[in-house]
Amino acid sequence: MTSAPLWRGYWFLFASTSAAAFIMQIDLAMVARLGGRAPGAYAILMRITLLDVAVTIACAAVAAIALGHAQKNGKAAEAIEKTCALSLALGAATAIFGFFAYPIFLDALMGSGAAAPYIGAPIVWLVAGAPFRVLSNTQGFLLHALGRGGSVLTWKLAEIPVKAGANVLFMQTLGFGFAGCFLAGCIVAAVSSLWLWNRLQAHGARRIRVPEIAFVRSFLSGTFWEALRVLSPQAAMLFTLTLFALPWPNGANGQRLDSFAAAQTFMLFILGPLITLMRYLAIHLPTRSSDDWTAALTAVIRVGAPIALTAAIVLLLGRDWIGETLYRQHGAWWSVFVACLALSLPIRFVGSILRGLTLARSSFAELTSVDVLSQWFIAPLFILFGLSVNRPEIAYQSLIWPELLAVLLIWLGLRSAPEKPASVEVGFTRPRSGNI
Repeated sequence: MTSAPLWRGYWFLFASTSAAAFIMQIDLAMVARLGGRAPGAYAILMRITLLDVAVTIACAAVAAIALGHAQKNGKAAEAIEKTCALSLALGAATAIFGFFAYPIFLDALMGSGAAAPYIGAPIVWLVAGAPFRVLSNTQGFLLHALGRGGSVLTWKLAEIPVKAGANVLFMQTLGFGFAGCFLAGCIVAAVSSLWLWNRLQAHGARRIRVPEIAFVRSFLSGTFWEALRVLSPQAAMLFTLTLFALPWPNGANGQRLDSFAAAQTFMLFILGPLITLMRYLAIHLPTRSSDDWTAALTAVIRVGAPIALTAAIVLLLGRDWIGETLYRQHGAWWSVFVACLALSLPIRFVGSILRGLTLARSSFAELTSVDVLSQWFIAPLFILFGLSVNRPEIAYQSLIWPELLAVLLIWLGLRSAPEKPASVEVGFTRPRSGNI
């Protein structure tokens, strides 16, 4: 196997997810023009829809992995139809939850008076788009798994001007204001799902099919564990920020909180390519026979390892310049964070490969357990001790040793796993149970 097709698929996935993130920035910029509390309300809504985001990511990942296994058995069309049905159902479930929960959360965070203009129609259109967002994201990942990442990227790039134009139409021209942003999002997501379904029909998908119980159980189990794994670092990040914000008696000050918050934002930017690599391997490897996995991973290491090492060196040498130029941050609590992040990059590169391999084997619960252990039971120990003695070089060991432990545990888990990868295609051989 040559590395060119593999890396081409990776860059299609990376560019597609980056385009989706850019659309959110467009929304925020256009909402800001409304003035008042609109930008804050939008940011809070995006924060409290974290469950929606986790389900969207997890559902797409599990569906693509299931499709990869199904392709080897000639069941690709059936897998597409069943996973699309379940993604639509999960999207509807998150919409129902959001309809009742989001107004309560928004009111609690903004205050009843300030939140009132943003409760009602905006939330109705936000939750109405949830089934289409989950479905379209799943469809996009299915196309990536089918080697059609170029089609997904083409549509994602087209979505940028389409969403901007729809915002102008509904927010300004038709006078929907703040609600118009979410109305536009609902319509664009619906159109996206139809367009992507049309592309999936070329691979044999004809209708949304109700899957059998065994398939539903397997799919929902994988989605639950993967959604939990997506939520865990987000919650851990908020917990860590809370620790930094506590009134520590020894050297507590706002500067280290500001530096840490800025450094966390920077870390998300740096780790984005590694997260994409994990996702791509998880959906790419199941499409290949297990004998081809070694060749694929060798190709990834041969190209990716020098890039990871170079990035680590650049971060290590340029950390002070980055802090001063981009974030107006300086001092030990910034510098040491970026230095530890740089030192952890080679470990995280290996971790992204091992996590992708573990997901490709459908070991969702095992991987979630390891990541939760490192994020919630190991990392906080370094942070608590480092904060108590006001020593960033101790606190930021949380970026290195928990990841190293996680990589070791994942590696040991893979060593003890059966030779044949597990499959999430349970139930594909059972009688069909109809369609919707």
